[in-house]
Amino acid sequence: MAIKLQLHPEELYDNIHELVRMAYPGQELLRGDDERGELEIFLERFIKGNSVYLRGSIKGPEVDIAREDSYPQPEAGEESRRQLSRLTRRFIYDLLAAGQDKELNSYGILTGMRPVKLVHRLLDQGLDQERVLESLGADFRVNAAKARLLTEVASHNRPAVASSRLEPRALALYVGIPYCPSRCYYCSFPGGILRDYEQDIKPFLAALYCEMEHMAAVLKDLGFWVQSLYLGGGTPTVLSYGDLADLFERLHRLFIGPGTEEITVEAGRPDTLTPEKLVLLKQAGVERVCINPQTMNETTLHAIGRNHDLKGVVQSLEWARKAGIKTINMDLIIGLPGEGLEDNRHTAEEILRLKPENLTVHTLAVKRGSTLARMEGLSRLGEKEEEVHRSVDLMAELFKKAGYQPYYLYRQKYIKASLENIGYSLPGFFSVYNIRIMEECQTLLGLGGGAGSKFFNWKDGSLASFYNPKNPSSYCASIQRLIAAKVDKLRALH
Repeated sequence: MAIKLQLHPEELYDNIHELVRMAYPGQELLRGDDERGELEIFLERFIKGNSVYLRGSIKGPEVDIAREDSYPQPEAGEESRRQLSRLTRRFIYDLLAAGQDKELNSYGILTGMRPVKLVHRLLDQGLDQERVLESLGADFRVNAAKARLLTEVASHNRPAVASSRLEPRALALYVGIPYCPSRCYYCSFPGGILRDYEQDIKPFLAALYCEMEHMAAVLKDLGFWVQSLYLGGGTPTVLSYGDLADLFERLHRLFIGPGTEEITVEAGRPDTLTPEKLVLLKQAGVERVCINPQTMNETTLHAIGRNHDLKGVVQSLEWARKAGIKTINMDLIIGLPGEGLEDNRHTAEEILRLKPENLTVHTLAVKRGSTLARMEGLSRLGEKEEEVHRSVDLMAELFKKAGYQPYYLYRQKYIKASLENIGYSLPGFFSVYNIRIMEECQTLLGLGGGAGSKFFNWKDGSLASFYNPKNPSSYCASIQRLIAAKVDKLRALH
């Protein structure tokens, strides 16, 4: 179905298009003079006197609804623009919800990745928990259950957020190895499938080591230091034992120091692990390793392109325990093709038997460029929403009953049922890297393929983002430009 948008002024598109896509997932949005469209959404906003007026309507084969409202005009300035945007989003959200005669989305008008940041902002303004809950519902249309979840997550991670403000020269370091042994059905990452180790890995490592040397010198010159380190990907444990050892020798020489609190390695694919590699990681100071089954159903593992079986998952975890790794994280995905409530119950129960310290429950996001999106299309995003909701609630119930606490949360575009990804942890095992990066309260320096950097300005709380190319060849070809750009951004913070 095509949806025609009649907007006055046209700039309203920036305020509302995400909410319209959420109400009508996978449908084409038309603008301007395009006469196509089975459904027409009209929205007008204008200011008269000291009031803001909004008028809107939805007309189609099964709906004909209109409404209008007026509000006091916000005062001038940047905050005024935010309030005007919020009024518009609330208005169109209520109109879309009335048109479908249901709650449109449990997160209301919040469509960004990091809704917990809003809770921290409200707490910083002096609101207590009850007033935060009221604001989430009245001002942002978040339903009561999700409002409680957001405040619970914020209460668990607020100490790490607050302590980051005491250390303006501390930063998080991400090192990305953009290679995997195979591509998963749902993955859109345009990096490399490892085919020829010498031809693929060696040039990439040469570029990475060049970037590491230059950026370490700049950090030292400006007085920055690494508080947490995350080795991610791709799958960094595709590196050979020798290259992994060489990488950590360089990380210790250049970045890891007395103030480094946490080192995590994304060992997400059990088929890339050996007992020797895990002992090496422990000796290198790694405290947290991610071993990610995604599901504990063997048929699904094969269907989504994983090269490992359930025996490999259990064996890898046992190797990590024997090596002395303190914290194990395991990622799970709800909404995988062919899986329903009982499949997800089975996965949760099997994972609880393994007793990892951390769990991350992802709701499947149908990403553009993935085999899943290409084969099934974004138009199927809304299918089986009720089943996904029930599975998310079931896992939350089981994990909380087992003593796990939700401590970070984020969302993604095209996520099933407009839900979320949640990190759970046993008390005392929260990842400071995950908290501070998700709440964007600390500078993140990203090195390697596909690595993102976020430069946090302590004076005004603003963020500047910069991303390395995800394609390994593009990364290697542009390494000098990438270094120069990041050096400039760090010096600007200084």
